[in-house]
Amino acid sequence: MDKNKQIIEACEKVMDGIEDDKITGSSALLLCQKIARLTNDSDAMIWLNYEAGGYKRTKDGKHIDSSAFEIAWIHNRGYVENEKQYIFTELISQLENAIDANKISLKSFSTQGASVSGEYAYVAMNRLVGGVQASVSNLNSDIKTNSRKRAILMNEYYNYAHKKYISLQFGNYNLGIFNNYQAKVNNYFSTLDKDLLLKLDAIQNAINSDNKENFSQALTTCRKLYDVIAKDLFSKLFPNYSEKKYKTLSGKEIDISGDHTLNQLSAVIETLEKKGANNTIIGSNIIYLVDWLANINNNQCNGVHNDVTKDIAERCIIQTYISLAGIIDLFLNNKECNETQGDSE
Repeated sequence: MDKNKQIIEACEKVMDGIEDDKITGSSALLLCQKIARLTNDSDAMIWLNYEAGGYKRTKDGKHIDSSAFEIAWIHNRGYVENEKQYIFTELISQLENAIDANKISLKSFSTQGASVSGEYAYVAMNRLVGGVQASVSNLNSDIKTNSRKRAILMNEYYNYAHKKYISLQFGNYNLGIFNNYQAKVNNYFSTLDKDLLLKLDAIQNAINSDNKENFSQALTTCRKLYDVIAKDLFSKLFPNYSEKKYKTLSGKEIDISGDHTLNQLSAVIETLEKKGANNTIIGSNIIYLVDWLANINNNQCNGVHNDVTKDIAERCIIQTYISLAGIIDLFLNNKECNETQGDSE
């Protein structure tokens, strides 16, 4: 089974079980440990290990270790008494066993069928009744206290599973959106050069990698994809253009000869946005991104190896797909518009 499906299934079992009161705390805890393991949530694994095996004590065994105490306090095990902070240390399994045992004991306490006789029968019966009432009161008090503690822990397990569930569902939603952009880019580039698909696969692999060299290579590939789209669309939008300079709407002349693909891309975006039915704001963002990629590549070529983190690489790759998909949409929409106008004429 897919890992994400396992996580979602475990989260649902915890949430549904607690909501319907059909799961024990021990089972909910085990499922939470599974969720933490599958999501590589190290902080949660430490907390849940304490929940399952007990909170770490100092070497003399008299006190709870300070780091363990802090974790317990964060997860609502703490209380204040006489202006001092304490935590309750019972495991969920101990609380549930104690509650069940007390409920069984509660059923056995009764004066029904009891009889006394003799001179002190009345006194004896009063003492018996009083003793039973006291025992029942103590048991009810213990059940109430342990049930409250259990409820606190069950709420913590529920909240943990719920947060992971929401995070994963939101992540899947975002992944679906990203996949739409990715599909547009892949489909378009597949019409240009099949080898480009291998580069697109390399970008995807970089996202799932922890190798810094792969991150740098992915950014280089992103920059090359902009070069490809710039040359391809420039040749389609300006099939007979032979000049080395291009005059922008602002009157500025830019060099679009040779490898000046950033300028070619500027001309392409400006032309597509001018012809588009709706105004867009992608142009300046794309040019900034491409320029930033170019600076990174230049620094690497010159021996200035800035550390490209996974976070930077992921953001850049995602923005590249979104930007390329935006350019492709502008071009295809403009193409469809022209074809429609041609048919009507």
